Amino acid sequence: MAFHGGDIETAAEQTGRTRWLDFSANISPLGVPDSVKQAIAQAAEHLSHYPDPYQRKLRRVLAETHRVLPEQIVCGNGGADIIFRTLRCLRPRSALLPVPCFSEYEEALTEAGCQVTRWYLPEPFQITRSVCEALENGCYDCLVLCNPNNPTGSVIEPELLESILETAKQKQMFVLMDECFYDMTEDLEERNSCIRKIDAFPNLLVVRSLTKRYAIPGLRLGYGICGDVRRIEHIRTTGQPWPVNTLAAEAACAVLNDKAYQMQFREFLQQARPDLQRGLTRLGFQVWDSHANFLFFRAKGMPYLDLELQNFGILLRHCDTYPGLNADYYRVAVRLPEENAKLLSGLKSCLSAGACGGAQCLKGEV
Repeated sequence: MAFHGGDIETAAEQTGRTRWLDFSANISPLGVPDSVKQAIAQAAEHLSHYPDPYQRKLRRVLAETHRVLPEQIVCGNGGADIIFRTLRCLRPRSALLPVPCFSEYEEALTEAGCQVTRWYLPEPFQITRSVCEALENGCYDCLVLCNPNNPTGSVIEPELLESILETAKQKQMFVLMDECFYDMTEDLEERNSCIRKIDAFPNLLVVRSLTKRYAIPGLRLGYGICGDVRRIEHIRTTGQPWPVNTLAAEAACAVLNDKAYQMQFREFLQQARPDLQRGLTRLGFQVWDSHANFLFFRAKGMPYLDLELQNFGILLRHCDTYPGLNADYYRVAVRLPEENAKLLSGLKSCLSAGACGGAQCLKGEV
């Protein structure tokens, strides 16, 4: 079973503490949009009916948003549902999996009976051209990528991404591209998104999610986009017949048209992310540049930093469960300025108290 951030129930059971400042889950701190609350209230009137098994309204709204055809979209109970259903449907035999990455990929590949070859990214854990060589020299029929990467927040250079897709196409290899954090990048028009490439590469499926940006992980709504409509239909018929409930579908339609919230979130992230990065850097941590709503950092010689922060009511995502990473690495969500200040204060207290195993670290001002 994969380990995830945001598991406040387990944290409460283990510590007895019920109130947490959760930096372990990459969820918008702006809260659930009012448009979602209103949509759910109105949709409640229809709960006595089954949801649309084809998600027709939702797929039309998504098609308009991404400028694709509704027939090129499959919807599911979160991005993870799309990943599992897709791989269960296609049954690849051998997959190349660059790591570190989201743990569900390997779990879904293994469940589908696929042999997984981990391709370890050397520090700074960035996809390089050598992945094309690995694809050309290997006997793979599936490649799974994450852009931006989770947990590092890095993106694949557009020219390199094109080369990877060309190589996979020549090798008749299916590519599952997770873009669940792409709507947080600086590519506002999504010109470099793989969604723009689905017609040129019918072997490509792009996974998206509405969970993080709109703070609705409890609703579960994800979708996949592929140029091959027959493949989309095959994936749709794999799994349960009603993968998206009525409330989630109506909430999704509402937020996709909520331009005010989208602008508010983008302005927040553009200010809060660099501010938090500077704060972590001043404390002496090695911090990666991020294109998502989280930061990846190294706290050398501090394997218990996350546990020490729990004394301050703060949850941090320890990355030692990611293949290719050791106990020095952590991921932290970008939250509101006052919350980020509490995190930095807690980190400074841990460092001042020597609570992190005597690590060599600067103790700069927060």
